[in-house]
Amino acid sequence: MRRWRARLRWWWRRRRRVSLAGRAGLAAAQRLAQPTAPTTDPLSEALLRLRRVIDEQRLSDLALAWYRVDEAKAAAVGYSLATAPAYPPMLPEEQALAERLWRQTTGRGADLAELSAPVDDPLPMVRYRLLVALLPSAVAAGGATARGAIGAAYPLLHQAPDMLSPYGRWLLAQAVCRAARDREESARQAERFRLVTTDQRAADGSIMVFVSGGEFRLPVPMPLTRLLDLPGMPTRRDSFKRDAPPEIARIFLGLTPRGRQIFLRAFARREEAYLNGRPWLKPPNLTSEGTVFCLARAVVPAFFIDREPISNERFAEFTRTHPLWRPSRVSRHAVDRDTYLPHWSADQPPRAMRQSPITGVSYQSARAYVAGCGKHLPTEAQWLLAMVGAEVPETRQLAADSRPTMTAEERTLYATRAAERGIELTLPERLYDFDGCCPLLPYDPERVLYDPRGPASGAGHLWRTPTARGRVPDPAGDANLTFRGVLAASTVWTAGRD
Repeated sequence: MRRWRARLRWWWRRRRRVSLAGRAGLAAAQRLAQPTAPTTDPLSEALLRLRRVIDEQRLSDLALAWYRVDEAKAAAVGYSLATAPAYPPMLPEEQALAERLWRQTTGRGADLAELSAPVDDPLPMVRYRLLVALLPSAVAAGGATARGAIGAAYPLLHQAPDMLSPYGRWLLAQAVCRAARDREESARQAERFRLVTTDQRAADGSIMVFVSGGEFRLPVPMPLTRLLDLPGMPTRRDSFKRDAPPEIARIFLGLTPRGRQIFLRAFARREEAYLNGRPWLKPPNLTSEGTVFCLARAVVPAFFIDREPISNERFAEFTRTHPLWRPSRVSRHAVDRDTYLPHWSADQPPRAMRQSPITGVSYQSARAYVAGCGKHLPTEAQWLLAMVGAEVPETRQLAADSRPTMTAEERTLYATRAAERGIELTLPERLYDFDGCCPLLPYDPERVLYDPRGPASGAGHLWRTPTARGRVPDPAGDANLTFRGVLAASTVWTAGRD
């Protein structure tokens, strides 16, 4: 009788865990359907983060902190030329912080003579911002002072550091052109800003939607081996659920049942070693199922993404100009001929499917298509920011042979959110470049990832829905996958430069 009761309790607990895991995605979708209002002013929060970065001398995060300040200014006007700027190019708080950082780094004061001198400075972005802030006083002084300051600001205006946001780039350029009374350059900069912040037509004729970018929480994969050494991890099983950090307390939402067993066995071996005073040898790997997702801070620059996936008609045009990608001539080393465009006949798609999203392509052919149009395949961070938004739900791990699925409520919710940005959501889609965007790095909640990308070899192709993620079983091609292209906003800005 006692054994029967124990088995009944085990069955009931397992059934409850499966039920809760099945409703995890729906619960996340319901939470996202009710967005919470920000508790603090975004600009004040961005300035506070900039101050913290300068106080701690973290120069690697300086551009990211200033990017956030520029994005907070842009939120007040919505990237519009028709609305007067709500903030100047340099706020007094920004100028004070920039002057202090310049003095600490160079050991000299941030005066016009120092900033206008053509020297190899270690902080070109700080120098550019300080020059813009001091231009009004230089113009008022006139003479050689004004000519020297404007002459030093113009090269930096055309270089335009890559980590400036579109709105910050526009504000600084507008101030330089106003000081120099250069109406022609001001008109060119206004046209570039208009091109960057409005939808445009790509080389293949597709409409690309502008996504402003910004900072959000990206689910970063981390092996269970590293999770065992995470700072704050308890050493005893009885205190695991009570004293564990929030990131660890939620790991079972991101593990398969076998992954839970693997992790708990390794945790028990570590506890036994500690209790007996023996050194614990960390296992090098806990199988492919042992992966969890911790939310890391990621900053994504502004970019354009195709409004809808590439259609069969556009891919047919690509094969006409590049015959080596036709189904009849493509190399077997680039695609799997059994899964490459199986619905085409005579190297042409059916008439009824010409406007439908292309499926059955390989990674190599998708990459060749977007490269021919001057674009690239989206990273996971770009895809999530465009399709889901800044509030990304918790990601659940999938087994190697399973595929992400979405409930009808989730699909409706995320399609609505993507439509608000003018994007047609089609799932699933092929993604590239992000498998292991930082899996080889230890988890650090204070680390900021700037435009995270994966290995250039293309070895990692994943299925991705807003709440689930898993590896594509066949990297050569799959009949259910499609793709779309992405274009960085900085390339659009510099394309019109003389």
